[in-house]
Amino acid sequence: MKKFLFIALISFITSSLYSQDKIELKPYWDNGLKLESSDKNFSVKLGGRIQYDIMFINQDDSLNNNFDAENGAEFRRARLYTSGTIYKTIKYKFQIDFAGNRVVIKDAYLRFTKIPGIGNITVGNFKEPHGFEMITSSKYITMMERSLTNPFDNDRNLGFMLNNSFLYKRLSLFVGYFYPSSNEGKYSGGNYNLTFRVAGIPYYNNEEGLKVVHLGIGFTHEEHNGEEVSYSSRPEAHLAPKYLKVNIDKTKNLNEINGELVLIYNSLSFQSEYTYTGVKTSTNSALQESGYGFYSFFGTLSWFITGEHKNYSKKKSAFDRLSPKKNFGTKGGFGALEIALRYSVLNLNDQDLNGGKMNNFTAGVNWYLNPATKIAFNYVRSNIYELGISNIYQMRFQIAF
Repeated sequence: MKKFLFIALISFITSSLYSQDKIELKPYWDNGLKLESSDKNFSVKLGGRIQYDIMFINQDDSLNNNFDAENGAEFRRARLYTSGTIYKTIKYKFQIDFAGNRVVIKDAYLRFTKIPGIGNITVGNFKEPHGFEMITSSKYITMMERSLTNPFDNDRNLGFMLNNSFLYKRLSLFVGYFYPSSNEGKYSGGNYNLTFRVAGIPYYNNEEGLKVVHLGIGFTHEEHNGEEVSYSSRPEAHLAPKYLKVNIDKTKNLNEINGELVLIYNSLSFQSEYTYTGVKTSTNSALQESGYGFYSFFGTLSWFITGEHKNYSKKKSAFDRLSPKKNFGTKGGFGALEIALRYSVLNLNDQDLNGGKMNNFTAGVNWYLNPATKIAFNYVRSNIYELGISNIYQMRFQIAF
């Protein structure tokens, strides 16, 4: 069976690479500049995003005695990318980020599609398939920042992934093997991550609006071979201080389990995730226990006052670009207005480890002027147990195409 799949894969790739001399591409706008051949076998898309943030923070006296916090502004993300299709079945994406006065390769991968018995194979640097909120692009998340479950997410690493969809895209499976390269573009060593995700849609109805029930579960095994593992977290504001931090000096491995729930009922939606991380220490660790457990949870409720609804992508098993009913600036157009509330908690305390515990209450307003432009406002009240309370006010001006 393995030999058959290998021969089928080689034959598939070889046939896909058969080329023509010249291909005419027609340019057009599809929330980004796109060029495409008439048979749709070849395409190129050019796009990017700018996210400019402003933050004001007010800590109580207890926090001021322990953490320096200042108001500020930043380019949270400043990215350019190109993606496309080559010979119908091979896709690619290359994306770089210029935020923070440095250049970082975010996405750089090839994807071989429509492979019999497998589906898709992705190789390169890309997101590990872990968590609905992490899989959803930062362009389309509800709040300005991801929730307090984010410290447990691995984001992008070097590796490869197999994924496929079944039952008319109602069921999606993801399996990946990754090196902990942390967006450095290279890795050498014995550490690795095995990541699994299953996402299902038991109910989907797009007649007269959109009604969706999404369920997902993920599992990640990380092999660390006695190296240090650390977690740290700031409130749901990127310019705020990191109030929580924990270090496990010598870690053998860790296992993470993540559960996802998304409900959409026309203009109302609810999104929630729970993540538990179990860490196993090495025998020569200075810590007292052989294992530790940390957890995080969030729930987000959102409502579109102007009648739109979240754009749920079956293909991605995540949220996608939202299009207002009437764009701002058109005759009678205002855009789309969304209000949202989120509660999240992160606990990095267990036995003799005291990394801290924090909960956040976040209220947000999103104004989508058109499919490419959004203005967001967030208020974050962060309660750091036994330390104090921080109040944060922030805005984001975003264009993403």
